[in-house]
Amino acid sequence: MGENAMGRRQALRGAGIAAGGVAIAGLATATPAMADNGLLGSWMCVRQDDGTPDKIRVVVSFADGGVIVTHDISPAGPPFTGTWSRHGKWFQATFWTGFPGEQGPDSVGPTARVRLKGKVSGGTLTATYRFTVFAPGSDTQVVESGSGKLSGRRINA
Repeated sequence: MGENAMGRRQALRGAGIAAGGVAIAGLATATPAMADNGLLGSWMCVRQDDGTPDKIRVVVSFADGGVIVTHDISPAGPPFTGTWSRHGKWFQATFWTGFPGEQGPDSVGPTARVRLKGKVSGGTLTATYRFTVFAPGSDTQVVESGSGKLSGRRINA
């Protein structure tokens, strides 16, 4: 496996793909976290890419207005931001992040998109996800992709 492939894989792992995240959910409102059938707020989750034994701790946050923020916290990775919506008892989300290029933090690097679909039942959030990593400067040239699952419970204030 080439050095670039390993670098992308390490960046992807560190990025906290599927559902990862630190949240900004509803801090400015008095709306309880149990609103919207219990989805709003932040969730401590564990995610696992299909085909790997690694389990990553991630915070996933759902805010009013359809904002989602995810962040792998162990091991740590960059935050992802995007949008979510509900469809009956199911929700779906799409969120993105970027990585530094080979010339350092100010250079164009790969971007990653995660598409998540899940539900909340019995106080547990469960979901599956698909991730796609795009070549630097492109939103069509795929350099890596995969899928996984996550589950977790609400973080109480």
